[in-house]
Parts: sequence; structure tokens; C-alpha cells
Amino acid sequence: MDFLKLIQSLQDLIFEIVVWALLIPKTIFRAIFRPAWMVSYVNQEFEKPVDEQFDEYMPPGLFFLAMAVIPSALFAWVQNMNFNLIESLSQLNEENLLTRAFTTLISILIYLVWIKWLNKHPVKRSGLKRLFMIQCYLVTPPQLIYILLVLFFGGIDNLFVALAGTVLLIFYESFALQDELKVSWWKGLWYAAIPYLVFFVVGVLVIILKNR
Repeated sequence: MDFLKLIQSLQDLIFEIVVWALLIPKTIFRAIFRPAWMVSYVNQEFEKPVDEQFDEYMPPGLFFLAMAVIPSALFAWVQNMNFNLIESLSQLNEENLLTRAFTTLISILIYLVWIKWLNKHPVKRSGLKRLFMIQCYLVTPPQLIYILLVLFFGGIDNLFVALAGTVLLIFYESFALQDELKVSWWKGLWYAAIPYLVFFVVGVLVIILKNR
């Protein structure tokens, strides 16, 4: 009986791997090149019964995990890798994955709160799920592109790469703000840029005050 359960588990695992292999490429393509469509897709899926949602493309949470969190953790692991393979492998653990997940989630949290504040809606669990799903689709492409930029153009301390990553994030987030606030894309872009403009101004002020 246990052997049959093992076979069934392996069958389910193989099926999931095949499904991921089929759905990830087209989800990446859509998320990168048609972010506005991804926002509409999430809105449409939430009108369906729960067991029928996100059947055509990779579910947002899994997509975010597979294409943003795990690549980020792997990249950090490779950066810190040393000649001791066993020790290096031990660093790629659940704690590191959680750390990368929380780091990557910062952008999602910022925009979830920002959108709710702009809409003057209270932050409630029931009202966050759809927005969170949209964020998973929108945050993943800039995160993935950022990792590729770091790989090809230098380390994480490269100012150009950091700026490009921020600009990309603002660009993708503009589609969420456009949809949620029912404004033009340009206005959505402006709203998407405001949080980072605030961070920039605060950072400059802190530097000025420290050097006085």
C-alpha cells in the first residue's frame, strides 16, 4: 500500500514538473511583455470559482516563488560560493530562501499599502488577495531582469543596474496603479514612482544631515 502511495506521489510530482515546464515560459512572456494583460487576467480569474482559477497560466504565488525568490536565492548563493562545495551547499537552505522571499516581498508590501492608501481603503485580508496576486505577476519580471542585469553588467553595487532595476519596477507597477485608480497610464506611472522618489529624497536628506 505504501509502495502504491509512493508511485502516486511520484506520478503527481512528475505531472507538476511537466505542467510547470509548459506554463512557466508563456507566463514569463506574458508577464514581461504584456503586464496590463496580466492585471486584467487576475481580475478575470477572481470572477471564477476558486478551483478554476489560474488554470491557463502559472498561479501568481508559484510564479513569484519560482521566478523571483528562488533565482534570487540561487544568485546570492553563487555570489557567496566558495571552494568547499559541501559548505556552499549547506548555505542554500530554507532560511536563505525565506530571507530572499522577505527581501523580494518588500516591494510588494510597499505597493500594497500605497495602493490601499491612495484608494482610501482600509487594509484588510479580504481585500488584499487580488492585489497581492497582481503584485506577484508584476514584481517578478523586474526582479528577474534585475538579476540578469547584475550577471551581465556587474555586481549588486553597480549604480546603473540598481537604477535600471528601480525604473523597471516602477514601470511594471504603473499598470497596477492605472487599473486600481482608473487613471491614465502616465498618471499611473507617476503614482508608481512616488514611493521611490520619497525614499530618494529622504536618503539625500539623511546624507546631507550626516555630513553637516
